[in-house]
Amino acid sequence: MYIDTVFTPLELVSRGDISDKTVVVIDVLRATTTIAYALSWCSRIIPVETIEEALSLFQTFDKNETLLAGERFCLKPEGFDLGNSPGDFTQDKILGKTIIFSTTNGTRTLKLAQSAKLVTTAAFVNASACASKVFKAKNDVIILCAGRSNKATKEDSACAGLIIELLIEKCVEDNVDFELSDAADISVKYFNYYKDDIAALLESAEAGKNLIEVNLEKDIKDCSLIDTLPIATEYKDGFIRSVK
Repeated sequence: MYIDTVFTPLELVSRGDISDKTVVVIDVLRATTTIAYALSWCSRIIPVETIEEALSLFQTFDKNETLLAGERFCLKPEGFDLGNSPGDFTQDKILGKTIIFSTTNGTRTLKLAQSAKLVTTAAFVNASACASKVFKAKNDVIILCAGRSNKATKEDSACAGLIIELLIEKCVEDNVDFELSDAADISVKYFNYYKDDIAALLESAEAGKNLIEVNLEKDIKDCSLIDTLPIATEYKDGFIRSVK
């Protein structure tokens, strides 16, 4: 198993054909964290790139069974039901519903990965569930960080390191050969440097500072928890669903 980290979406093209690989998309603050929270209760999520696309698609669905969610500049867009705060995706609001979801970085990155053999999403909150799903597939792995405005971010890079560390543990346990790219090795070392205080890491990140400025500090805490949700995901045929 060859394991690689791609720190920004723009770098993905340098990896060539990904059709035989597993791609793990990470956007800790906040899209892939919110996806894990949401899939605890909703039936499926449809990621879209633009606000206009989300609003147009919403018109084709049953309004009683569908919600619009997402963010621009950290805040809920006009006309949307929910923003991108993980704690807002509660059972009473979203149980059994379809969620059309558009964020600044995360959903765009998911679209870039859709040609992979397996596309899944990860955050600190569902790291072990994601690693188990990825390991079972036995494909070579690309951990794709959404970053921020096509720049690498602390939080995504560290989460990539956690996922890789978990994959290494599984390879060792099952005597599966593995190899890390230099970028993957950097990710693991970066995670281990910060692992004792993930919340502080997120607070110091550019995206974390932006959340604090708009009084969304609680989102940082919700995004910093490790392995609180046993949710593995798969993005396939335009939908993200919770999978075994």
